[in-house]
Amino acid sequence: MLKIGICDDDIESTITVRKMLESQLIEQKVDAEIVIVTDNQEEIEKMIRANDIDFLFLDVEFKNGGMNGIDFAKKLRKYNKDFYLVFLSAHQRFLYLALVTKIFDYLVKPLNKDTVHDLVERIKDEFSSTNNLFVNISKWQSVKANEIIYMEKSINRTILTTTRGKISCTKTLDKMEDTLPSSFVRCHRSFIINKNKIVSLDKRSKEVTLENDIICPINDRFSI
Repeated sequence: MLKIGICDDDIESTITVRKMLESQLIEQKVDAEIVIVTDNQEEIEKMIRANDIDFLFLDVEFKNGGMNGIDFAKKLRKYNKDFYLVFLSAHQRFLYLALVTKIFDYLVKPLNKDTVHDLVERIKDEFSSTNNLFVNISKWQSVKANEIIYMEKSINRTILTTTRGKISCTKTLDKMEDTLPSSFVRCHRSFIINKNKIVSLDKRSKEVTLENDIICPINDRFSI
């Protein structure tokens, strides 16, 4: 499930955005939930740090104190480079400044139904066609793809090493490989790694170093 957050100190605008967004998520059958609506930047920062928000709708101009939206987004990107960011603004003029924060979209208020419909359609597309947000490891459990560092073959199961710890999965490595996003690659008969987690590659020693100083073996055919 996609977790969505809205951070805006304009109460009237926030109510409108939430209602329109919820309506379109239901209409287009997107597996998503608005988990927080707030004007408190500290609450948002805490959730972004914990990877508890996948899509953040953020107002560019905060009138009740706090950082402006663009500076706040730059701060958030230091902790989490993978969440999707949608800026909300009453003006188009901040668009170019906003681009440096890696945005999914920039919407000018007041929003209308067609704009929100098109946005949710793109969100659905991004989630369903590329399958790059979650990896299903069982009927009841999924893991964010960007949290997985590597997977290792075990007896009749797969062990996933993630940024949050290890997870044991009853699927074999071969079955896991068939459903993974393109960011994952089999580097060895017993290992699949997340290419986005690669720190360095040493073909001479046939090893790849991943985040957290993790080293995995590679075969002769492996390339980035």
